[in-house]
Amino acid sequence: MEALLTFINYYIQLFAIMNPFSAIPTFLSLTDALDTVTRRSIVDRAFIAMCILVALFTLLGTYVLSVFGISLSALRVGGGILLVAIGLDMLGGMPRTKSVEPRDIAVVPIATPLVVGPGTITTLLLLTSLNPTILNTVIVLFSGLSAAFTTYILLRYSDIIIKYVKPSVMKGIGRFMALIIVSVAVEMIMDGVKQYIEENLMIC
Repeated sequence: MEALLTFINYYIQLFAIMNPFSAIPTFLSLTDALDTVTRRSIVDRAFIAMCILVALFTLLGTYVLSVFGISLSALRVGGGILLVAIGLDMLGGMPRTKSVEPRDIAVVPIATPLVVGPGTITTLLLLTSLNPTILNTVIVLFSGLSAAFTTYILLRYSDIIIKYVKPSVMKGIGRFMALIIVSVAVEMIMDGVKQYIEENLMIC
């Protein structure tokens, strides 16, 4: 039961930072000149890239932190600041990626940075590092893959969704997701500062 609740918690965080509702308008504009079959083929390839990126940063996240000598408190503060910036950009309606030609865009910019961007990567690193056990790593991995799959479904059928959901509603949902991101990020910063103070007080 505890593992299930942890999975749901992680899934919500990762789904919010991937924010497919914010990504859909950008994706449709990038693939505007393409037919439905080609567009969905791009999403299929993007999903594979998303899964690879999620698995890579989940399984190697702790190793990366140890190599660069980054403490958990520093990651919490730095990652929290980054997520606050990303969340505020989303709230302000800023685009998540620059305009590009609709050629081979499955990996860049759709898989990354549109879906699995700095915020998603930072969140994966944080969730894995907070509890570096095999069980927690597996939960993070499945949460990330589940969030990526949900995003994949929404992007794959975005042309249908956009017909029934008003742009203002999509924007509203996207901004609600951004608010969740900012709230989680502020909590990360507070926990990071608290942990840093406690660690240094123990040393003194």
